[in-house]
Order: sequence, then C-alpha cells, then structure tokens
Amino acid sequence: MDPDRAVADDVESNAPAPAQGIVPFESRPVSCSQGGEAKEAFFQMMNEWFTYSTTSTPPNPQSIPVAPQGLEPLRLNKPPIDRIRKYGAEEFRATIDNDPERAEFWLENTIHIYDKLSCTPAECLKCAILLLRDTAYQWWNMLVHAVATERVTWEFFQTEFRNQRFLNQKHKEFLELKQGRMTVTEYEREFVWLSKYAREFVSTEEIMCKRFVNNMNEDIKLLVEILELKEFVALVDRACKAEELSQEKRKAERKKDR
Repeated sequence: MDPDRAVADDVESNAPAPAQGIVPFESRPVSCSQGGEAKEAFFQMMNEWFTYSTTSTPPNPQSIPVAPQGLEPLRLNKPPIDRIRKYGAEEFRATIDNDPERAEFWLENTIHIYDKLSCTPAECLKCAILLLRDTAYQWWNMLVHAVATERVTWEFFQTEFRNQRFLNQKHKEFLELKQGRMTVTEYEREFVWLSKYAREFVSTEEIMCKRFVNNMNEDIKLLVEILELKEFVALVDRACKAEELSQEKRKAERKKDR
C-alpha cells in the first residue's frame, strides 16, 4: 500500500461525524483495492453510528416542577394578616357602650404596625377589615354597600372609622371644649387630645390655632387674638405668657381693693 495514501486514509477515518444534511458515508464510493476489507468494515461501522445518532430520539430531560400560572400574583395580593398579628395587631369589636379612646388606640396601634412592616395602602385596608368583628364588621359591611367602589380606600376607612358612633362622644367633647377653669397648659393638653377625634375641624394648623383661641377665656383671648399667630406651638407659648400677665393684673387689682 502507498504510505502516503495510508496516512490520508488514517486522517479521513479520524474526521468528526458529519452533521445533518451532509452526505452519509455509505454514499461515498469505497474501493476495496484502496482500503481493503478492514477499511470497508470501518466505514460500515461509522455509517451505522451516523444512522443511529440522526434517527434515534434523545431521552427526555428531567422535568423541573413549574408553579402554575397565576399562583405568584395571588400570593402577592394576599394581605399579610398573619404577619401583622405576630407584631401585635388585635381584633376590634365595637358596641354602643365602647370607650372611644379604646377605638382610637386600636387604630393608632394598627397603623404603627403597618408602618413597621411597610404595608401598602391596599394591604392596610384589607388587614383592617379582616380585624373587624361583630358590630364593627357589620358597620363596615353596610357602609361599603352605600358608596362607590373607587372611594373605598385606606384613607376612607380611617376617616369613617373615626367618625362612627363609638367615637361620637369624644367628637362631641371636642366641639364643646372651652378653657373655663383650666389653665392654658391644661386646656392645650385637652384640646390636642380631643382634636384627634375631630380632625375635620382642625384640617390645617391655621384653623387649629383659630379654634384654640376662640374657645379661650376672654381676658387671655384679647391678648392673643390680635397677634394672629398661625403656628400652634408659638400660640400656646404666647397664651401662657398672657395668662401670667392676666394673673398678675388680677392680683394687683385685689391689692387695691383692700
């Protein structure tokens, strides 16, 4: 056999298997005189391997479990009621005789927990409704049937909750509050506390200042009203000083009468 031809045959035999679309080995002319029986057997073996590799079906890859479509959005939309319970959120039951302060405390505590967990307004609303029980839930259920759906928001819930009958007494107390025999400091403390139950009447700091002044005793009111202060802290400070002047004036008048 020609040595050069043997080397060429050896290179050809080590070539990679043909890709799909390339003419298979059996279509090539093979001469027994050039390769002999060994070469013919080799090409036959390669042809069988090629036929198997291009016609056999590859095994199915191991299937990976896939979550059903729509499962994740449902999970994301589910209110985090279990989490807020772990942080101390409590159910709220209301009756006619309920203490208004307890209702306000429940709402403030619930808002505090929402802030800790960075709840969205939608989650806040859903969880608050889930925490209502008995009369409180009946109140909400009746309310939402009487208003448009787009109005039912977390802000709407807070406003309506504070305006319900279990808060009406404190609301009334704020509207009727006057300084009377209280000192300015005592009056300011009561005013701020009760204003939480009637926030629609103190919607801005300026309005809050006007209402505070209007219900003060006349001797102090005359000294403060002319200043037209619009900052509540500054107003209370001036009112305290006016109260001191008024007290000193009364003391001086009593001395003259003796």
